[in-house]
Amino acid sequence: MNAESDIEKICPLCSKPNNCYLHQTDAGECWCVSATIPQDLLDQIPDQYINKSCICKTCIDNYNNTKKRLK
Repeated sequence: MNAESDIEKICPLCSKPNNCYLHQTDAGECWCVSATIPQDLLDQIPDQYINKSCICKTCIDNYNNTKKRLK
């Protein structure tokens, strides 16, 4: 496995598997295609991961749940 393919498989925020299947040619549509990701969360992605790695569902859910509790 090369470093580039490893980047695609990890969340840029928590470094855990992001379970994104877009980079697998035969996987079909991924959950991330229909996910709504807040801009505030996208802004936290380090430059080297922008457009290379998806944020995981857990980070998205944690962010959204925290925002809901603060309202």
